[in-house]
Amino acid sequence: MGIINRFLLFVLMIGLAVLAVLMLLLCMGAVPEPVWLNELHYILSRRETIVIAIVVLVLALHLLGVLLRGRAERTRETGDFILLQNDQGGVRVALPAIRAMAEQTLIGMRGVRMAKVRVQRVRATSKAPETLRLVLDLTVGRHTPVGPLTEAAAAAIRAQLQETMGLEGVAVESHITGITDALPEGKRRVV
Repeated sequence: MGIINRFLLFVLMIGLAVLAVLMLLLCMGAVPEPVWLNELHYILSRRETIVIAIVVLVLALHLLGVLLRGRAERTRETGDFILLQNDQGGVRVALPAIRAMAEQTLIGMRGVRMAKVRVQRVRATSKAPETLRLVLDLTVGRHTPVGPLTEAAAAAIRAQLQETMGLEGVAVESHITGITDALPEGKRRVV
């Protein structure tokens, strides 16, 4: 639920709390019945009351729709990822270790000048188990074909994850964040 919906829910709940306090005061007899009945007849005869009732109804239906709408995919970029679970315990791999392995794989590729990897743990749902997603932010050389490079990068990372951890079908998303003429670090020419 976003910040705007939370604010709308806050306003609606404050209004409901004020209405509940007023009803409690009326039931306790704090205000004489002829006085509040006269005020109630006056309020119900005004057009503004209809407008306010329609706005509150639309707001309540909107918040109900937000509540019933499917949740977005929930990811975390911290913690551990469980690879194997058995009676003796589980094998856990830290997400920064997976990120470091993926970055080392990418830096060794031809055409990649700089690589930053974000490893996200996608939480399990009733339909799917917990999985990993890797987002690659790549800076590539100027004359490097981007399409084959991103396909090769995803395939290399998937192969590395399959070989070392036995993970299959990991989602890999590539973003090209820069194109440069600079040589990769450690490969400077000496003239």
